[in-house]
Amino acid sequence: MISRGSRLPVMWKRILTVSVLFGFCRLGALGVLRFESHSGAIVEITARSLRPGEMLLALFRPAEEGQEARLTFLRKSYDFHSGGPAGKRLALVGVDFLTEPGSYRVEVVFSDTSGRKETVQKYIRLHERSFSRRDIAMDPRLVTPPAELEERLARERTILAEVYRNAVPEWLGSGDFIAPLPDAPKLNFGEHRLYNGVPRSRHTGVDIPAEAGSPIRASNSGQVALAMDLYFSGRTVIINHGLSIFSVYCHCSRLEVRTGQSVARGEVIAAVGSTGRSTGPHLHWSVRARGARVDPYSLLCLGLE
Repeated sequence: MISRGSRLPVMWKRILTVSVLFGFCRLGALGVLRFESHSGAIVEITARSLRPGEMLLALFRPAEEGQEARLTFLRKSYDFHSGGPAGKRLALVGVDFLTEPGSYRVEVVFSDTSGRKETVQKYIRLHERSFSRRDIAMDPRLVTPPAELEERLARERTILAEVYRNAVPEWLGSGDFIAPLPDAPKLNFGEHRLYNGVPRSRHTGVDIPAEAGSPIRASNSGQVALAMDLYFSGRTVIINHGLSIFSVYCHCSRLEVRTGQSVARGEVIAAVGSTGRSTGPHLHWSVRARGARVDPYSLLCLGLE
């Protein structure tokens, strides 16, 4: 949710957009965490930064036919799937934004066709991340919905839970993720939100102010898991990219896709609006990775091509 302020001249807006996106794409600045078996199989982990709310990319390069690897981090295990660059297999590891800073063990188990296994362990240190705080004036009905809407809200909660439970076991994406709009985003991921002075849930996405009606593009290829009008998020599109990675596009003025439809990266899926709990035209863009709420801009330039 945003409130529209004064507009920047087009030239300066474009300069700001380029500068902001460049900052979001400094992948590999922290180096590469490398795991190697005695046979020469390798797993490498890279990320924009090592903080809560980031997406990590793990790439597996076997040394011989039939080798496999499994990565375990933050109590979740990940297999590797086709779709990585140069024939490597990939795993996308989301670090929820509420994860406590500290050192966490990463374990990679290499295995081969003979049944031999080799375990390599290292530690990743997650650094502290600060989040902004904001009080937003809002229609009281959108802060505390009237009792007669409870049935609708319960139905929508059930629908969303079912969408996120639909795990597709292969990668549906195609190359790197892209921003759904060219406009500069607000730096409000993870923001502490108060509505009319009352603390509410945290902001799990990024708001991108844009002109009403501007085309919203799919950040990567996948299948439309949901395209419908929801009470809080307004007209909403959710794309299933496979491997339990979902991108979410909220407050749209109109939807250009339907549930079940396959979409390509960059395809127009909706238009910017201000439906649902919103204070002005913008896109709320968020990403879930196996339940982890991550900054969607941490997916840009992951190195999937």
